[in-house]
Amino acid sequence: MEKINPNMSWTPAPTAPTVIVTHFDVHGVCAGYLAAKAFNASEVYANYPATSPENLINTLQNLFAAAPARLRIVCIDIPIDLKNPAAFVRGLEDLAVRHEILFFDHHESSVQFMPQFRNVKAFYAGPSALVLNETLLKMIPNATETDQLVSLVGAVGDRDSEVIKRGLFTVDLQTLSDGVDVLVRQPNGALSTLKSLLADPAAVLVQARAEAGKIPSARLGQRIGPVALSAETLPPLWGPKALEKLAFAAGTWYATGWGVDERTKTPIARAIIRWDIAAKIPSLPMPGAVARSLWSTRNVIGHPAAPSVAASSEEEAREMALAWARALADAATKSAAPATVSLISESKVGELIVEVLQRLEQVLEEQKKMYSEYLDLKRKQVELLERVGSRARAAD
Repeated sequence: MEKINPNMSWTPAPTAPTVIVTHFDVHGVCAGYLAAKAFNASEVYANYPATSPENLINTLQNLFAAAPARLRIVCIDIPIDLKNPAAFVRGLEDLAVRHEILFFDHHESSVQFMPQFRNVKAFYAGPSALVLNETLLKMIPNATETDQLVSLVGAVGDRDSEVIKRGLFTVDLQTLSDGVDVLVRQPNGALSTLKSLLADPAAVLVQARAEAGKIPSARLGQRIGPVALSAETLPPLWGPKALEKLAFAAGTWYATGWGVDERTKTPIARAIIRWDIAAKIPSLPMPGAVARSLWSTRNVIGHPAAPSVAASSEEEAREMALAWARALADAATKSAAPATVSLISESKVGELIVEVLQRLEQVLEEQKKMYSEYLDLKRKQVELLERVGSRARAAD
């Protein structure tokens, strides 16, 4: 594994055309755009499920194993397959015999396996998606403001806490990310969006703003402390996004609901934590952890921040969503601000408690600074007394 040099640049030789192979989600497409500009790529590739960790090696072998000329193949934002890491590493190493393979990733799950690469040039730029994007951005000659905007949109699409920590988050970035998400979910959408970005990034961002409105929002049925409960069945394909839009609209930290899994057609309960709130208050419990405490014998599927749990019927899924909302409200109240929740207007509980906690952090930081200054003054006082004592003894 090689260390990132922020000023490194790559200029492919005429005999080694560069191909970018990237993940198929919002971040993968945006990072793929930055990489294609950084490496002056002649070809790009991103597709579901072909560029997933599980399918990447087969995809690369099918596309490039028999290529007549040596290529530079740059893999972006695709973590090492945890189900079979040895086969993943071996597969890239086999390809590196014929082609130059560069592997850029920001997922912490990949770090433990990256030192196993010998011929593959592996670079870890993470764990933040924004850090990976900025690494690629620095490699672009004369990067534009649009390139910087695409970098941020990709990081927001990955729900990257670094965006929040640096104070870079805006509602417009969320809108653009949602719109790009609509585009990449179309048939062959990842590849077509990536190519469109490379042709005219400004036009794609304009289109993304318009497309964002196509993501439906769940309707508020009940507010339980910092949790919004959906009033009706969640829309297919957009369950987590619909819940997140509900949480933003309601000003809550979490949202829960129920629907049907689009692949298995099984009734499910869903929950999300708003990603910006999770970044501001890391101590808040994840919906996945709360689900496991509620239903220890059931599979909790998906990311801990936006999981789902299968139910036997739609009625049970609805009951599970309600139970999940109550459990999340109870767990969040205990972990974040048990004495404050009951005193704040219910409609503003999420936003106001975040502000209170942020102010407390500022107060504590000021107290720490004042205490440090106090200790410094005491030290100087002691030094002064010692000097005065020394002079008195000398005079005697």
